[in-house]
Amino acid sequence: MKATTPPNRALVTLVTLVTLLVTVGSARSAEPIVTSDLLRLRTASAIDVARDGTTAVFAVRSIHTADTEADDAAMPEHRSQSHIFAADLSTTPARVRQLTRGDRVDRGPRLSPDGRHVAFVRNGGHDDDDPAGARVWVMPLDGGEAWPTAPLPHGASGPTWSPDGRWLLVSSPLPLDEIDATPPWVADPAYATPADATPRPDGTRQEIRRWLADNARREDPVVINRLDFQDERRLSGPMRLRQLYRIDPHDTAATPVQLTSVAKDHRDAVFMPDGRSLLYHAKRQTGAHPDEVLATSLWQVDADGGNAREVLAIDGFALRGPEVSADGSVVAFLARALDEPAHRPYRLGVAPWTADTLGEPMWLTGEATLDASVRSFQWLPARSALVFNVARQGGFPLMTMGLGLLEPADLVSEIDGAQAGIHAYGVGGGTVVYAVTTVEQPCVIRVRDARSDRVVLDLNEWVQEKEIARPRSGWITRPDGRRVQYWVMEPTRRRPDERVPVALEIHGGPSAMWGPGELTMWHEFQLLCSWGYGVVYANPRGSGGYGYDFQRANYQDWGDGPAGDVLAVLDQVSLEDWVDSDQLVVTGGSYGGYLTAWIVAHDQRFRAAVAQRGVYDLTTFYGEGNAWQLVEWSMGGPPWDVRVRPVLQRESPLTSINRIRTPLLILHASNDLRTGVSQSEMLYRGLRRLGRPVEYVRYPDAGHDLSRSGAPHQRMDRLNRIVEWFERHVDNARPAPTLDRMRSWAPEPSEAATEEATPLGPATPPGSG
Repeated sequence: MKATTPPNRALVTLVTLVTLLVTVGSARSAEPIVTSDLLRLRTASAIDVARDGTTAVFAVRSIHTADTEADDAAMPEHRSQSHIFAADLSTTPARVRQLTRGDRVDRGPRLSPDGRHVAFVRNGGHDDDDPAGARVWVMPLDGGEAWPTAPLPHGASGPTWSPDGRWLLVSSPLPLDEIDATPPWVADPAYATPADATPRPDGTRQEIRRWLADNARREDPVVINRLDFQDERRLSGPMRLRQLYRIDPHDTAATPVQLTSVAKDHRDAVFMPDGRSLLYHAKRQTGAHPDEVLATSLWQVDADGGNAREVLAIDGFALRGPEVSADGSVVAFLARALDEPAHRPYRLGVAPWTADTLGEPMWLTGEATLDASVRSFQWLPARSALVFNVARQGGFPLMTMGLGLLEPADLVSEIDGAQAGIHAYGVGGGTVVYAVTTVEQPCVIRVRDARSDRVVLDLNEWVQEKEIARPRSGWITRPDGRRVQYWVMEPTRRRPDERVPVALEIHGGPSAMWGPGELTMWHEFQLLCSWGYGVVYANPRGSGGYGYDFQRANYQDWGDGPAGDVLAVLDQVSLEDWVDSDQLVVTGGSYGGYLTAWIVAHDQRFRAAVAQRGVYDLTTFYGEGNAWQLVEWSMGGPPWDVRVRPVLQRESPLTSINRIRTPLLILHASNDLRTGVSQSEMLYRGLRRLGRPVEYVRYPDAGHDLSRSGAPHQRMDRLNRIVEWFERHVDNARPAPTLDRMRSWAPEPSEAATEEATPLGPATPPGSG
């Protein structure tokens, strides 16, 4: 007798087959992430929302490919640009307009109090243009051309409207010899400049000094007499200190009014609600050089520039970023304890404002309430509450807290169940507009108000046509009881029973934190998965986002402890049957470059490694990098301290260079003054002298931030060099992720594939409504 299939079983089989065909078809039609997708990424920053919550403005960064007649078609010119956009939030969907265009960098938009104009800062066509050329422009929102405000000799930035919209407050960095007041530390003969002498190379002592001073002012040569003499990509040159100016936003010919002329930086200045005075933060007056002072306090100055006075100082703390409540009764601010600057989080504080003075401050966050570092905050006027952004367990949520001192509450922490990374936001009325990164969306702008939480603008709709790898989160417990969070991403189009190579990615900082909403790594992680690599990343001890104790756990222990954490995570992931434990690679940048070198000097499991812009000798880092204070803060003191010397030697990867046998690619930018190229060159030369497999790549005219904001062709070169180095040393059967080659790489139908209906194509974008 012939067996028959029960009707319900036949139906299940048919549904399963249809699901499989749709899944495979989706996988075949979706495109892989490729290196050049970097050129398509658009991101948002500096969101500002009108007082009534009906309009938002923001800056959008994109990459433009210039039309050139270059002989080599493979080397077109790519330029980063930034333009101002506006969104009408009163309609659903929101109506979004691009306000500025062209080969330029427009940034930091701020809406006027009546919502009719937007002020912004315009540079030339490059991020690294001379800041002295930066100028504040104003543009009507209802149409019309933008116009420049009056120029300042050293540029202008940070425009802030007065409450009545009559003035703009800006800051400008003035050379020390253009500042009227003479601070105590200028008594140092190195600062003496005889103003009344005629500059002569063969004159009197005073004339020669004037001649030398004029040369130094032209930075030919650069004369250094500061402790902090390095910027990110160049020497600092003559000292410049930010002063405050009031400018007329509607009259280009009006002369700017200088409000301060004191030998200190004036930062984060805001108007009081009555418009009669300003608040800002500045270094405390101790008589010492500003480079030697970490403590900052809150100051007030009259709107016409007179009567500057300190209004709040807390011993042992650095205060910054004052913001005043709508009724002027409370000032909120950020503060960090200075006993352990490398490990203490920024906390949010408030203080009552009465009779032109600030009362006793209260802490809204801290180890007792919210043991996480507050990154920024804004007032939510409709509720007399604060909205703030924190780093917390791999996410960057928005939180809120009223002045009733209840516990902070999440405002936005997930999008459709996925952990979110909010990297910009603005508040107006009862409306919050924010830019968020999720797994499926590198950058989308959303609005949250009394009606709903909805999409304003998806800046990267092209991602919907791409294959996306999705991370899974996990935790491990280390022998000392510390719990370490990690994520693992399987490669796209992994065939059933296929074992693949895995890349261990390590973040910088060391106090940085990664998670699924990390905008800066979205493309790199997805690219590696497209090439057929699994990706594993973790937040080892010393990372932010897990409280003070966890962040301090790497004190005098940059190597063994954090390395043990990430390797234990890799051990855990390697238990999964899709991981080829003989095909492991590792990479990281900055502190991640340090830990990459440390790991391959102490562990031989990796087939290849890429150390990027790292620190490998902590003693020389003290003099070479502008982050030199990390040596004192994290290692216990300066290199000449006899108690610290053995710590620096023990914690420097260069000390164990003779143990490195893993093929190592070293990447560094020539103008990187955060870590300095000699770090990489010592590592390279030592390995070359030992006859080990090593290659060294230097990127000309680039800085420490190459991977995030460098020249687009260098960013693509970096990505391809990392992948190509891995490909040299692992056995990867996956073809390169170009569309024509990947069409034949869809998963084969199998029993295993039909058991779980896991979509292989792009998911519906979250929050599409």
